[in-house]
Amino acid sequence: MRAAPLLGQPVADAWTPRLALRAARFTQAGQPLDLAVLRFAHDPAASAYATRLSAVCDAVGLGFREVALPSGTSTAHALDALHELNVDAQVAGILPMLPPPAQVDASALVAAIDPDKDVDGAHPQNAAALYLGAQGWSPAPATALAVLELLSAYDERAAGRDAVVVGLSNVVGKPLALLLLRENATVTFCHCQTANLADHTRRADLLVVAAGRPGLITGDMVGASATVVDVGTNYVEGRLVGDVVYEEVAESAARLTPVPGGVGPLTNLMLVRNLLDLADASRVGDYYRLAETRSPR
Repeated sequence: MRAAPLLGQPVADAWTPRLALRAARFTQAGQPLDLAVLRFAHDPAASAYATRLSAVCDAVGLGFREVALPSGTSTAHALDALHELNVDAQVAGILPMLPPPAQVDASALVAAIDPDKDVDGAHPQNAAALYLGAQGWSPAPATALAVLELLSAYDERAAGRDAVVVGLSNVVGKPLALLLLRENATVTFCHCQTANLADHTRRADLLVVAAGRPGLITGDMVGASATVVDVGTNYVEGRLVGDVVYEEVAESAARLTPVPGGVGPLTNLMLVRNLLDLADASRVGDYYRLAETRSPR
């Protein structure tokens, strides 16, 4: 039986009006909120991404700022631009587009974000809170959150699952493994250099692939009852593909995300949700226990 698709757009469509309602509360209270993107002119892909993110902010009712720095910008000048966003009261969330040009220190840039405006959970303070399982809410990387929300929307609970995460990036693989552990999954963490990778992936009943390697996971590497989430974004001959050989895995797995159309539609909405949560000074307690923030049905 062919795998049932896990489609992100219907979930995103359900989230958009709820986030718009939350954003409207701030606007009506005279507290309009902006999301600011700091990018470098050398990267046309970052420009295209900023355009998509601007459209999401517009749909939700948030302001959007795009600060485009020249490709020859120094670390000091980039930090000055970031500081201006940190101290701007209307800017509730900041997203520096990474990686920056070679002459800019990416670690210094991330560390300079105000942790209370860090919409992608990249600042060391927020990353440490996720790692340590700190009490209360702190922002986590949006793509990792998008995976959890997609699974939740399709009643794919993580608790008790044998989850395998392939990929060790700081924005997807590592935080996602920690989030799955928080949701009481049993997690195996793999990467492209894992010996006998197929031995791990075949026993997973929840497999998330975020390695940035097209064709990494083939049909014979997936169990028949597995739910497979493909987070890969690769361009092959001008076409966007994931890390999974879709047609093969669709004949092996029980459920499978397409690329595009799976996790992608939810990622920017999770950035917006993080921004609203950061701006909501009344939020109390653990984010995952609050009914308001559970996946819409």
